[in-house]
Amino acid sequence: MFDLAASYEMFLGILGVLPETLLIAITILVLSTLLGVVLALIQQYKIPVLVQLTKLFKLFLRGTPMVVFLYLMYYALPAIGQFIVTLLGIDYNMNNMSPLVILIVTVSLTLSAFQSEIIRGSFLAVDPGQIEAAQSLGYSFSQTFTRIVAPQAFVHAIPDFANSFTVAIKATSLGFLITVIDIFAQAKIMAAQNFRFVEAFMMVALIYWGIGILITKFSDRYENDVRIK
Repeated sequence: MFDLAASYEMFLGILGVLPETLLIAITILVLSTLLGVVLALIQQYKIPVLVQLTKLFKLFLRGTPMVVFLYLMYYALPAIGQFIVTLLGIDYNMNNMSPLVILIVTVSLTLSAFQSEIIRGSFLAVDPGQIEAAQSLGYSFSQTFTRIVAPQAFVHAIPDFANSFTVAIKATSLGFLITVIDIFAQAKIMAAQNFRFVEAFMMVALIYWGIGILITKFSDRYENDVRIK
């Protein structure tokens, strides 16, 4: 039978690790967006060799289940890191790499493949006439990008960035597979102590739902404010 007292206790316990979960998700969003910008620029300006590598990179990430990629990175990333530090002559044991770092790297790489498409689409949404006008006024590439393209592209991308942040929060739940504790992992741990799995998972679902609503409301309001200005 559903226990309200146990549900309330689990709700408070899960909320205790919410700040860490949000911090992980924000880190993932920032890193994936930065990498997504690089990938989008490479494709937008068709840089030789790099554009082919970018397409292959994105094809691999978009076609590989994240849980499979997470396990692959869990076993391969420390070895790759060890090879690099050894090559550079740095005395450091990469085999002690934190599972949290592996989770952030894995999800950031995966999300960057989708972020690049969002960013590239927002670039294309900017009126080409404005770019041509800026160039006719003597603007350099960097000035045109930072003053004309980037501000308008950011507004177009706000709803998609909000969705990406929601995806990043949900993706942190995979961290439980490699011992990273987020709100889902905390719910599973608490449920295992008293076998109240229904209550635990309902509470974590409620928290995910609440976060999704807040992110959507905030992004919609921010987008409207920016467009009005």
